[in-house]
Amino acid sequence: MIVSQVGIAGSSKIGNHVTLAGQVGVVGHVSIGDNVIVGAQAGVPSALAPNAYYSGSPAMPHKDWLRVMGVLPRLPDMRKKVSELEKKIAALEARLAKE
Repeated sequence: MIVSQVGIAGSSKIGNHVTLAGQVGVVGHVSIGDNVIVGAQAGVPSALAPNAYYSGSPAMPHKDWLRVMGVLPRLPDMRKKVSELEKKIAALEARLAKE
């Protein structure tokens, strides 16, 4: 099944019982296995194994995509915390080097 606004480049091979949700893009010269579902707005840059559900851009297993989306809003705070920890480590290392 191909839903609205799907783009499939030339020489791509689409298996049986595949669903490409709205606005999926598939690059050329890749194959999508049988019984695959590709979620809306996903980008397919490489071959997809059969019997699986993919999401995101680039397309990845749906469970991985859910985990990534769960972390994404927290990334700015995580980056700030890592920067603070790096400064503390550098200060500790400088202090230990003096001893």
